Amino acid sequence: MKNFGTIVAALVLAVVLLAYMFTFQVRFTQVCIVVTWGRPNKEAVTDPGLYFRWPWPIQSVVVYDKRVRILEDRTEETRTVDGKNLLWTTFTLWKIADPSRFHTNFPAGVEEGERKLRTTIETHKHAVVGQRPFTDFVSVDPAERKIREIEKELMAVVAKDAREQFGIEVVDFGIKKLGLPQSVTTAIFDSMRSAEEKKAKQYLSEGDARANAILADARAAEQRIMSAANRKVSEIQTDAERVVSEYYKEFNQHPELRIFLDKLRGVRALFSRRSTLILTTQDAALDVFNLDSGTQGPFEQGALRDSGDAEPGVKPAATSTPN
Repeated sequence: MKNFGTIVAALVLAVVLLAYMFTFQVRFTQVCIVVTWGRPNKEAVTDPGLYFRWPWPIQSVVVYDKRVRILEDRTEETRTVDGKNLLWTTFTLWKIADPSRFHTNFPAGVEEGERKLRTTIETHKHAVVGQRPFTDFVSVDPAERKIREIEKELMAVVAKDAREQFGIEVVDFGIKKLGLPQSVTTAIFDSMRSAEEKKAKQYLSEGDARANAILADARAAEQRIMSAANRKVSEIQTDAERVVSEYYKEFNQHPELRIFLDKLRGVRALFSRRSTLILTTQDAALDVFNLDSGTQGPFEQGALRDSGDAEPGVKPAATSTPN
């Protein structure tokens, strides 16, 4: 019985060893390459499950993780086309798309593939940035910055080379950090400040020119309005003088009436405001109240007498007839 147990244990151990030697397992996060006599198969095993293989040295299995990896580049200094330096760091999301090609190029493993991918990224970074001006990266005007466009351009060239040469698929690419060297930061800021001050002076100059144009238009409009008003005043004065001249023609036919009305206007002007005046009927403009004066006004006493409007008990003054 003891020999039987030993035999069973040996058989189980042999089966396990044979299963280990003649099979391999693929998990859902893995992709495998079967290498036969040192040459990798063209087709990779991507579906999870248990597969048969010949034992080493006939066949061996290389397992890769097919999940997305992240590669962060080193921060380095790069010169733009206009001679300004930038400090920037990029990140790359990548995964193994062609395991057979990847294994052929990097038999030592994934670390070797990452080093080669990093070298490719650095080469394209210098090439792309060397063709771009500084304002594509750093500018106070958002319309001048083209960070996203640069990221897309770099991703396109890196993905093309990585796919064709290494069997790597670049899922995403971007700029993680962007800065300026300490030696050029002050000069860059001074240049930006000078550019903004130049724009401010230009805006002030344009504002002054616009203000002068508005003032000139206002003065021209004022002159037109005043000219029209003066013409209107001249027309009114002309009409008034014409009317006055007609009245004066009538007054010339009756000079006594004109003198009498002028005196009445003078009296009205004297008493138009509240005031106390001590005057005699001998003063000008008040002699119309002097019945004994030689000035009788437009209506002579004879006319009053003839009309019978004289008050009772008042003796009319004698009229004198010039010789």
